[in-house]
Amino acid sequence: MEALDRGDPRKRKHDEGRDKEPPLPAAAAAHDGRGEKVKRKRGRPPAEKLPPNPPELTRQLSALVDMVVNYKDSRLRERKPSASAFLLSPSSLGRQISKGFVQLPSRKEAPEYYELIRKPVDFRRIRRVRNHKYRNVGDLEKDIFLLCHNAQTYNLEGSQIYEDSIVIKSVFESARLRIAANQEPERTLVAVAPAAARSDDGGAAEHPEGGNASK
Repeated sequence: MEALDRGDPRKRKHDEGRDKEPPLPAAAAAHDGRGEKVKRKRGRPPAEKLPPNPPELTRQLSALVDMVVNYKDSRLRERKPSASAFLLSPSSLGRQISKGFVQLPSRKEAPEYYELIRKPVDFRRIRRVRNHKYRNVGDLEKDIFLLCHNAQTYNLEGSQIYEDSIVIKSVFESARLRIAANQEPERTLVAVAPAAARSDDGGAAEHPEGGNASK
């Protein structure tokens, strides 16, 4: 005697058919203009393109980032330099402190970093100023300061990367003052939406520059 009752095979087939999910109604399926079904693409939708910044603002932001990224710390170190160091040209002397901030490790390489740091940012991302992500100098400043804050949060005080983050913040502040001093006050640049770019009388509307991100 069998332990399980297999039941009538015709009834079993009927029950199996009832378990299957019913097909989607025609209204729920995606179609193209010719009435054919269209396969939906998986993944995130493409990022919306931002309106371009004024060329002068793009140049200003690029100059600021370049000044910070290319800055070299020419201060003498405690260790004695090797003889080969004297063969280098003056322009190549010094340590480019931004190298430790160019690209963050992946989540697989440093999972503990991403558990502690909620808003990771590096110079590879910051340098994409031509994507018009930053609408004014204040926006750029927020990411620069965030980069420095992250380094000081994750690394021990007194470590090389911690000290470098302090220098990077100082270099950015000096570079911003230097660029601002070379511009006329009425030409301080910000990005504006096309609809808000002009006032009711047809003239250019005034817009204050973005605020400081320091806490």
